Amino acid sequence: MAPSPEPNLAATGGTYDVNESGVQFRHAPSLPTPKDGTEFLSRVRDGLSLRVLDRPSKDELVFELVGVDVSFANALRRIMIAEVPTMALEHVYMWNNTGLIHDEVLSHRLGLIPLNVDPRLFDEYGFDVDEEGNPAATDRNTIVFRLNVACGSNEREDERIRKKMEAKWKGEGLVSGYDVADAQKRHKGKGKRKKGAGANDDGEEGEGEEELEPSIMNLSIADRAAVDAVSSSNARASATPIDAPHRPFTKHVYARDLLWAPQGDQLSRFPLHSSGVGGGVGGGIRPLHEDILIAKLRPGQVIELEAHARKGVGKDHAKFSPVATASYRLMPHIEIVKPIYDDLAEELVNWFEPGVFECVPAEAEGHRVEAVVTNPYACTMSRNFMRNPVLKESIKMSRVPNHFIFSVESVGMLEPAVIVAEALKVLKEKCERVSGLADDASAMGE
Repeated sequence: MAPSPEPNLAATGGTYDVNESGVQFRHAPSLPTPKDGTEFLSRVRDGLSLRVLDRPSKDELVFELVGVDVSFANALRRIMIAEVPTMALEHVYMWNNTGLIHDEVLSHRLGLIPLNVDPRLFDEYGFDVDEEGNPAATDRNTIVFRLNVACGSNEREDERIRKKMEAKWKGEGLVSGYDVADAQKRHKGKGKRKKGAGANDDGEEGEGEEELEPSIMNLSIADRAAVDAVSSSNARASATPIDAPHRPFTKHVYARDLLWAPQGDQLSRFPLHSSGVGGGVGGGIRPLHEDILIAKLRPGQVIELEAHARKGVGKDHAKFSPVATASYRLMPHIEIVKPIYDDLAEELVNWFEPGVFECVPAEAEGHRVEAVVTNPYACTMSRNFMRNPVLKESIKMSRVPNHFIFSVESVGMLEPAVIVAEALKVLKEKCERVSGLADDASAMGE
């Protein structure tokens, strides 16, 4: 990767110099104030750029945003955290709970379970109203889940109770995590086998495997292991409670025990064999991860409840936030002001700032190698090289005020790129509202 270009100090109004004691802003003559809004927008449009740098995993995204003020970057970050809507369990109707966890704590744990459903396919609660004008719950704004579990006296009785309840659930049209896994397994068997993947050394075809999307990190084997980890057999095996000697039987209640109760045409809109939006088991409307522990029960204890998921934003409650982290840092600018050769160059490359510098054959006579800047993006601003007095005088480090490197990690309900796009839409709507209010105020003044 080539070194970053010299920052335009006139456009930024200065730069952040990094020294041994900290960071100091060095002012520089800035561009003249735009004469009108047209010139301002023209400057922003000409200097603005967005480029994806890395995607370490399906739920992670690293991109750079250049040519904007820190207020814009921070607004985008805060919107991603608090104003991009998602679906989460909001109302819990507790019919019976004889377990150890109190109703309020259990409700809170349920609310924090991420749901594998695209919130853009649902309306906000209150959009639909009844005849009296009150908000009405419909299949377009509400997702219904039920939890009905009981703990038997031992593992055999617990399995008998579960099978009895499972027959009742299927008769009522409820969908559990086990049903989704079974439906996906059947759908996988009907799908086309990946060319060559289903044949063994003798030329015979083996069991069909789902064709995975190309792995960004070239880790197809790891991706296949991740898919197998959530297969039906593994899901049932991991759900088996631990029966330790001389201790009462304990039942573990997982997210897979939540029963989705399709409303209206939800079952046709979200079929069980679909791959889902996020990175969980997928299919239908299910928790993003089926192995989230909800509660533990002892013999005779039961939990019976109904939970309704609604659309909301993170500023109302953290459970609606679509990101685990959304942060940015300023782009480092590194300049070698004095040549660094031989042993000192190798020490800089391997110990002080790994990944930032590289040793190349030296052009100057009497020297083997010379250090050059190859990847300023890898700089963590550790300033370890400043411990060496020679390196301290040879390297100049600063940060560009209008160049931001964003790191976004999605919870899984939405792809990180989708979260960025939705955040930009929200920011655009905010700007349009402010512009409209300004126009109204101007019209009233006239």
